[in-house]
Amino acid sequence: MKRLTLIALAAVAASCSDTQLLGPSSAADALVVSAASAGRQGPPMHATVRFGRDNTGSPFRPPDPHDASFHAIDKISAHATVIAAGGSITFEMGEFHQVAIYGDGTKPDDIDSSLTIDLLAPPPAPPGTVIIPNFIIDDPTNRVATGPFAFAPMSWTPPPGTFDTPGTYLVICRVMPHFVFSNMYAYVIVK
Repeated sequence: MKRLTLIALAAVAASCSDTQLLGPSSAADALVVSAASAGRQGPPMHATVRFGRDNTGSPFRPPDPHDASFHAIDKISAHATVIAAGGSITFEMGEFHQVAIYGDGTKPDDIDSSLTIDLLAPPPAPPGTVIIPNFIIDDPTNRVATGPFAFAPMSWTPPPGTFDTPGTYLVICRVMPHFVFSNMYAYVIVK
């Protein structure tokens, strides 16, 4: 009986790929493994990315805008997301964030965070009402899409065609302190 069990286990192991046996090596690989195990070959056509974590941190308001949980709140999850060429991402955005997507090969060090614009108040405030000066990163080099500013939690999906070309796209929060001090960036890998 033990010999038959060992033979059966060996046969199952031989039929599995190395990835299935060892598991994914990263969060990005997990999406590929998940898609393949669901019967679809390759990466998924759509993914959802969490942009900020509003419910993380202390339950009280500190005297300044952020408490010690600043680095936990202002993150993008997953840090790397894989989709198929022509696919899409929906960003589930927390309060006070703005998505910017940069083309293939752009690295965080390539972003010039000294290029900024003012954060303007949304309507019904009078047009041009500045909430915070020099607060939004406005580096246009290799930028392919920019989402709306999330004054309240919201969802945003970039326009069709944004992820048509395979490559590694950088996604950042345009809120300067989030990107500069909390490293709020991630990648979309298009295969």
